[in-house]
Amino acid sequence: MTTILDDQLYSHSDRLAGKVVLITGGGAGIGRETALQCAKFKAKLVVGDIDGTTAHSVAAEIERAGGEAIGLSCDVTSWEEQLSLFQTAFDTFGSVDVVVANAGVGETGDFFTPKVKKGKLEKPVMATVDVNLLGTIYTAHLAIHFLELARKQEDTLKSIILLGSMASWQVSSQGPLYSATKSGVLALARALAFPLARQNIRVAVVHPFFTDTTLLTMDKRLLIAGIPLVPIERIGGAIILAATDRDMSSTGAAWLLPDGGPLLRLRKDSIRGGVYDIITNRTRQHGMKISRLRVVADLWAALWSKVSPAVVPAAMVGSVLYANSRL
Repeated sequence: MTTILDDQLYSHSDRLAGKVVLITGGGAGIGRETALQCAKFKAKLVVGDIDGTTAHSVAAEIERAGGEAIGLSCDVTSWEEQLSLFQTAFDTFGSVDVVVANAGVGETGDFFTPKVKKGKLEKPVMATVDVNLLGTIYTAHLAIHFLELARKQEDTLKSIILLGSMASWQVSSQGPLYSATKSGVLALARALAFPLARQNIRVAVVHPFFTDTTLLTMDKRLLIAGIPLVPIERIGGAIILAATDRDMSSTGAAWLLPDGGPLLRLRKDSIRGGVYDIITNRTRQHGMKISRLRVVADLWAALWSKVSPAVVPAAMVGSVLYANSRL
């Protein structure tokens, strides 16, 4: 684990100059702070927020300071609205370079108190899942497409930054759905990192502790009274470093702000093992076996039309037995 001081957060921020940064939930809180910081480094901003007024306000603030920005209303739970946000970004600026999936909400509803109406059990309130997980998945999927659209050889900065939480690591019984979604965001980042690294696309997930945003409700403020909050400026800086770091070996890393102290970087190869080593090792063995059998199946599927059908089944059985014997 690496400790990163505040004066190191902007070590690679020069890479943002002229780049197009798209941020969901950018009208307030962490999203707004990140947008304003990116604009200071000459990035072009696309600010999406379910509250279109705040999105326009942030864009206007950037423009008044001499930057380039557009603000749009965007509900991240709507595929169509997110698609429109990305398409507008591309149509306006000609590319999308950095995507920050920041939109999020706290725990909604009371999962432990099922509600019965007219004798029928109602489904739980799923807004937390829809915004934090489904919305993030939509954003990541769109980013994979738009980051490559009209990409030039010199476009070396392409990044997807997801917003996790310390709840990604330590669940809270006061927020079961919030914990589930933020754990899912961490898993999504880990799953995307290796395949997208082959396309020279950085993936990272930033995990802040509580900061002073609208998500910090009064009951939470009372619960953590006396505990230092994470400065919102540091979170914005962490997002910028996670997006711009020139070292591609840090892709897939988790960037943690567990308290009021400095940023911590946990490399992707450290996010494994622990008390589940035995399960990790067993599933890895099964995964290797499945991968080898898949290679064999793909090979014979390709050769099927070129080899006598009478010969193929026997040959396939032999190949499978050989593949299994190698494990």
